[in-house]
Amino acid sequence: MELEHRPIDLRSCIEDALDLVATEASEKDLNLTYSIDSNVPETIIGDPIRLRQVLANLLSNAVKFTDYGEVSISVFCQPAGDISEIQFSIEDTGIGIPEDKMSRLFHSFSQVDASTTRKHGGTGLGLAISKRLVEMMGGRIWVESQLGVGSTFHFTVLSKDSPPIPAGGKEANLHAEVDISIGKDHIPLILLAEDNVVNQKVMLRMLGKLGYRADVVANGVEVLRALERQPYDIVLMDVQMPEMDGFEAARAICKNWSSAEKPRIIAITAYALQGDREKCLDAGMDDYISKPVKLEDLRTIIRSYGCNWGKG
Repeated sequence: MELEHRPIDLRSCIEDALDLVATEASEKDLNLTYSIDSNVPETIIGDPIRLRQVLANLLSNAVKFTDYGEVSISVFCQPAGDISEIQFSIEDTGIGIPEDKMSRLFHSFSQVDASTTRKHGGTGLGLAISKRLVEMMGGRIWVESQLGVGSTFHFTVLSKDSPPIPAGGKEANLHAEVDISIGKDHIPLILLAEDNVVNQKVMLRMLGKLGYRADVVANGVEVLRALERQPYDIVLMDVQMPEMDGFEAARAICKNWSSAEKPRIIAITAYALQGDREKCLDAGMDDYISKPVKLEDLRTIIRSYGCNWGKG
């Protein structure tokens, strides 16, 4: 097996890997997040396919063995001249691993015990492959874990720094997907309010399959600013957001916009308990849809507010 040596846009590589597990994470209502330390180069030299494969393997395991909470990626850098050691840490809030079993993790077809195979599936081959690929990239892989609390898999790769990839490459296309302007009269103007980057991308792809597009904001304050810039037909409003949550934003919209100008507000909530619909309606929302959002539910609720909108 030979490795490629070409520029890698780290942010795009990480987001591509997160995309691969986003659907399963959404079904389990897990938050997917990532952070890149300020001293990490935007672009490194390496094998993007192999790096993404390692990230995808570790993310897949993290999501598989996590029933609630979150899975996160952190990236750090230790420069040494023109060579950098890039460290990736994939942390979960899952079932954890007993200390006396961790030495078996990176062996082919090895898993902690038979019960995890029955419940979660898999043979452990992904970790063995990941170890081999990481070592080929000049790095190492290890794990820290606490039973019942979660695990963090760390790995490093060595790389020469590279100039940033020119505009028009994959990074530019990614931002074009998220930063969308809408102008067709027969398609509803949709504003998506969601603070989780991966959840944003999942929702945008679902909307795209239905023939819709959306502008994206990350909290209630940004919702109000967006509505001041232009009118929207529908706001898909996540209930839990920082700075100003969905309930506060809905109340502010009802206070500051007339009924004729107010967009339809559809709450997106992780809770599907009795009384939640009433709580949303009391805040001024028109309807609500529960997580994980299903494509058909999204189609139905958008079309219910405008039967001639788009091809959804």
